[in-house]
Amino acid sequence: MTRPPREAILEACEPAGWGARVAVSSIDRAADAGGDVALVRLAQRSDAEAFDRLAAARIDRAYRLAVAILRSEPDARDAVQEAFVAAWRQLPKLRDPASFDAWLERIVVNACRMALRHRKVVRVREIDVSDPPEPRAGAREAPGPDDEIASVDLVRRALGRLDADKRAILVLHHVEERPVAEIAAALGIPAGTVKWRLHAARAALQKALEEESR
Repeated sequence: MTRPPREAILEACEPAGWGARVAVSSIDRAADAGGDVALVRLAQRSDAEAFDRLAAARIDRAYRLAVAILRSEPDARDAVQEAFVAAWRQLPKLRDPASFDAWLERIVVNACRMALRHRKVVRVREIDVSDPPEPRAGAREAPGPDDEIASVDLVRRALGRLDADKRAILVLHHVEERPVAEIAAALGIPAGTVKWRLHAARAALQKALEEESR
């Protein structure tokens, strides 16, 4: 099975990549007739244009997820590139074309986990934190800007202490706001296991926050 040109994969890793460069063709007719499932089936038969169309609709979400987990745009770009190349190569093995989104997301998450595990030095970068930690006893009721910045920085440092699996599941649930069912599909594990891992990850984050606060 041939792979898309390297230039196409690299372009896909730009947040606004995969421009509308596919002309009206059988790809458009397949999309109109059968939606994404039809495009997945075409891509499984080595149709690179069909894969381009599928990737175009998903690259931004994959990139945002990778940035949230890795907290590094260059690392996220590399992880997404590896994930889409892996998806192209593994696509013929996908049994249910309707599960393409969950299958692709699992590949992206796994690419990020591998990047975290092989990273020798964890670089702390910006990440949106919607729920900063509760203030400790005696803290001011109306914190100023400096206090808010310190709280966000505390959470960043605490997240940096967690392993790849814990960070990934916390990002999926609390940053990406994915429900348990979607996380289960993305990680390929039962919903009950997701709940247990979320509980363990939150406990680990709380411990890390306490250690960083000392």
